[in-house]
Amino acid sequence: MTSSRIALVLAGVGLYGVMSYTVARRTKEIGIRMAIGAQRGDVSRMVLREASLLIGAGIAVGVAASRAGAHILRSLLFGVAPRDPVTLIAMCGVLLLTGLFAAWWRARRAALTEWMDASRAE
Repeated sequence: MTSSRIALVLAGVGLYGVMSYTVARRTKEIGIRMAIGAQRGDVSRMVLREASLLIGAGIAVGVAASRAGAHILRSLLFGVAPRDPVTLIAMCGVLLLTGLFAAWWRARRAALTEWMDASRAE
């Protein structure tokens, strides 16, 4: 496994954990929204919209940082140019999908929870 694949797996696992934790902390809020009449689809869309903004900002900062630190990356990457657009787009796409999947999965689980159970969470 090349170093860029290892880095992608580590970043994906970390992003999944952070997004899952972020949504899990909102279980009580989601339960209250469900109790006052929000539909499961509305809750899922709200969580995914907020997650996509957060992930998009993270990807923008990451791309800017990788562009700025390209000369440092050149000595660390073997077989991949630091400004290779295909690799950069592929990694951003995988990280975006991983983050959205984590947010969707936790939002789905939170929306399926009964609002009384969600209000007792924590």
